[in-house]
Amino acid sequence: MAVRQSSGRWKALLRGVVWAYGISFVAGLVFYAIGLTPQTDPVLYPLLALLSGAIGVAVGLRAIGTAGLFHLVMLGLGLWLINLSNILLGTQTFSGWLKSSAFLAATVVGGRLLLGNSLASVPAPPGSSSIVEST
Repeated sequence: MAVRQSSGRWKALLRGVVWAYGISFVAGLVFYAIGLTPQTDPVLYPLLALLSGAIGVAVGLRAIGTAGLFHLVMLGLGLWLINLSNILLGTQTFSGWLKSSAFLAATVVGGRLLLGNSLASVPAPPGSSSIVEST
């Protein structure tokens, strides 16, 4: 019987999403603590939010260990779904959540660009297989 060993990949992906969201969340708290809000500074706040989000995505991709397209898309999807909690908490409307998708996509692309070529896809170790046969 063959069993797929992919739980390690999903754990790494979840770890990357947590890092990316955590860094963005803490940056938002710092912005609020120093009095920087979209209302007080409508130009600087989005730029800093984009930069802090991109840094979070870059750290998240480092935590995953690869910057492949699949992992990049899954990281963005994970962040997008976590932001769904804003609707449940009543801090954002559904249409606002959908509109924020463009900002989130720019953040993910920015995070990938921050990495440059420093993180190539990690090949599987020699002699290992993603399918393990159990006896």
